[in-house]
Amino acid sequence: MGLTTEMQTRVIDLAELSAQGEFPAYAAIYCPDSGNPFALSPTVMRWGEGIFLSRLDTCRSFWLEQKKKLRCKLVELFDPLLRHHYGTDYVAVFGQHPWQCLLYLDYRLRHRTQGLYLLQGRLDRNIYKTLDWECWFNPQALLARHLQALNIRGFREDAFRARQAQMRRFIERIGVANPHEMHAADANSIQRRFGKWLGMIWRWSFTDCSELQSFPWVSLRQEPIPAVKRDLEYPVNQWSCIEVLLREDLERLCDQFKHDETQHINRMCWEITLFNQQRVTVDLSFRHPYSLHRDRPGFDTALYQARYIYDALMQQLQARDSDLDLPESMPFICWRIEVRERVMLAPLLWDLFAQQADEIDYQRVKALQNKLPLAFECYHADACFFPEQSFSAVAVGDFQQADFDHYPWSCGASNKPLFYYQSAQPIENPGRMQKFFLERNANQWWLGEDALQSIRDYFILKDRHGRSSWVYRTQDGAWFKQGEFC
Repeated sequence: MGLTTEMQTRVIDLAELSAQGEFPAYAAIYCPDSGNPFALSPTVMRWGEGIFLSRLDTCRSFWLEQKKKLRCKLVELFDPLLRHHYGTDYVAVFGQHPWQCLLYLDYRLRHRTQGLYLLQGRLDRNIYKTLDWECWFNPQALLARHLQALNIRGFREDAFRARQAQMRRFIERIGVANPHEMHAADANSIQRRFGKWLGMIWRWSFTDCSELQSFPWVSLRQEPIPAVKRDLEYPVNQWSCIEVLLREDLERLCDQFKHDETQHINRMCWEITLFNQQRVTVDLSFRHPYSLHRDRPGFDTALYQARYIYDALMQQLQARDSDLDLPESMPFICWRIEVRERVMLAPLLWDLFAQQADEIDYQRVKALQNKLPLAFECYHADACFFPEQSFSAVAVGDFQQADFDHYPWSCGASNKPLFYYQSAQPIENPGRMQKFFLERNANQWWLGEDALQSIRDYFILKDRHGRSSWVYRTQDGAWFKQGEFC
């Protein structure tokens, strides 16, 4: 049964994601008119006339956080942005591998449909399984052009076309209607019979992995590349001096964006020349797209990341050169800062999020995450008596409504310490040491093999120095320390 025109032209999203936490790694986008290829990611490849591939992994945490904040589906998040950048005539396919996105995009272009499609969706996945051999062979023409342009070792276009013709004859002879009827075929067998690249294409077509696996990805460079260089009048090795000069350079870098607040940075390169003429290149990376304009005039976020790099670099150099007669902190004599990865986030994005404000200021949360050397950790309370099973890690910003009353569990936690050990530590029987009984608890003892280990008596144990520890005793008399009180 064919799809109606209305079904073909609307944005399709049935059973959007098959598994919690799954997120499309790539998108293939077609737009007949010029648009902004960096609308979703700073890592983009121009595949053909009007066709771009975007690698979403580089901004995965950012887009997931926005999705959770808006409590919306991926279609509802990306469709307004794509319409803003490309108009209503765009076609976008999201999936786990760029080749699968290109195959399905070819199908959609042949049927002249518009909108956004998710290969994780049940409907689109089922349609993908029905693609005919022409949908499988058609994108290979552009693939061969890319492989030829890259001078891939061992690839010859005439030999590749001969292998294609051989495979077409084989398919006609055995009467297989579409590629999915042969999806269980071993890619190595396809390679032995029809050559390396047809075997690789077969693997791309049916793999669930987002790895490129020899896919000829060539990232599109964003022009111009904003960069500033500083030649110091005298060597500098104190952070207080470096910070002042870096702030001036970031201001100069910011001016190169012409006050365009849509441009956000994922990664900057800081190339440092040391006093001994050694060059060190380090990355200033941000967990969420970072706007220089929004952070001016202090540029605290970028300077925090630069400070972490400076401290790590100094420690590394001191450890390496400890046996040499060199300054304790190796001075800098010049440096260059260059923006390597940018993504264009339309004002529509921020306006849309601003209308959905909750009790949490997510812009400030993202700014704080960009400033810290480690990622945030977020935990969700679970109803369990055993402390190590009473919470679980969740993504930052994940909204999970508890299916139990928190109050009795919060009261029970009032006598528990702030510091937990990763795993309980066996200790000797405390004997006559001062201890105060807190509670007895148990887990699902009927599911385990040793019921005596599932029941615990918890105590506050004080040593001779007055320090308090959180300990428990099992029913077989064994003692364990599980935490410390401040």
